[in-house]
Amino acid sequence: MSPKPPENGMEGDDEREEESEEENSEEEEDEPRLKYQRMGGSVPTLLQSDAASCVAIAERMIALGTHSGSVHILDFLGNQVKEFIAHTAAVNDLCFDIEGEYIASCSDDGSVVISSLFTDERMKFEYHRPMKTIALDPDYVRKSSRRFVTGGLAGHLYFNVKNG
Repeated sequence: MSPKPPENGMEGDDEREEESEEENSEEEEDEPRLKYQRMGGSVPTLLQSDAASCVAIAERMIALGTHSGSVHILDFLGNQVKEFIAHTAAVNDLCFDIEGEYIASCSDDGSVVISSLFTDERMKFEYHRPMKTIALDPDYVRKSSRRFVTGGLAGHLYFNVKNG
């Protein structure tokens, strides 16, 4: 069996062969590994009696949704700052607005809850079917329209606008 001729027909002048050699040498270098550590603070205690179902991160905090329907607001060390008993079934998705002033959650109980993290403002919307995803308008805090989109397994998205 004779060796395969270079693609350009000239021995030693194949650019693809050179690129391949460069890629191989790059692949051999160790890739940087992610640094991680287990969350401490309140997290181990919270997860002793419940399971995490979703998580969202903002510039200053983390939100943890659970199978029992709770939403826990944590600092980056894992210490609980606030808790919302928002739902009666598993929390499926969480979303912060861009300022980190509001958190939205949706659940298998068919509800969407949007809570202010710094006031007692809380809005609940009932859809009577499991809601699997939620997205707040990034400028939710700044706009009077208070827009968000939610959706479920039926394949429908609901665009909500609160005027005034």
